[in-house]
Amino acid sequence: MRRYDNLKIKYEALGFVEALVAIMVVGISSVVLMQIAVNTMQNTIQNEIIDNMTQYAVEGAEIAQEIANREATSGEDVFPDKVDWGRCFVLKNEEGVYGFLKETNFESYSEEERNEYKNVAIIDGEDTLFRVICLESSSSSEDATFAIAKVIVGQTASKGDITKGNFVKDYSYLTVIKL
Repeated sequence: MRRYDNLKIKYEALGFVEALVAIMVVGISSVVLMQIAVNTMQNTIQNEIIDNMTQYAVEGAEIAQEIANREATSGEDVFPDKVDWGRCFVLKNEEGVYGFLKETNFESYSEEERNEYKNVAIIDGEDTLFRVICLESSSSSEDATFAIAKVIVGQTASKGDITKGNFVKDYSYLTVIKL
């Protein structure tokens, strides 16, 4: 009889070990599944931010064309002169009418001065994104009828050079503006 009791105790011990192994396998697999879920959520957040940046860049290109059209039809000085091109300009919204930020001259920055313009060029209604429009001439002559515009949209909290975590690289959108 004693032999049977020892055998029963050993069998119960093996059941306990099997239960521990099963718990470890479930724990490891749940960690793997949680990591997959975290990566998926992070990619979703990045895609949403990039989508918003794309929309703001296209909107910026349309606004720049609207400003150029307004200058051509009304004669107002609302679009930067060709001598100022090669620089980046900040958009502003005054009572629903967009224009470039201007005091006596148009406020402009070089594309490399990101740390300076990222806090000035914040998009209305967005406290984490900025937008600037960099203008280049479409030809070397002074009578150019088109401008090449590079709309840059980026996050104020990031450095704008790499997509990592919840930060994304600055988005650039090229367009041609008819003057």
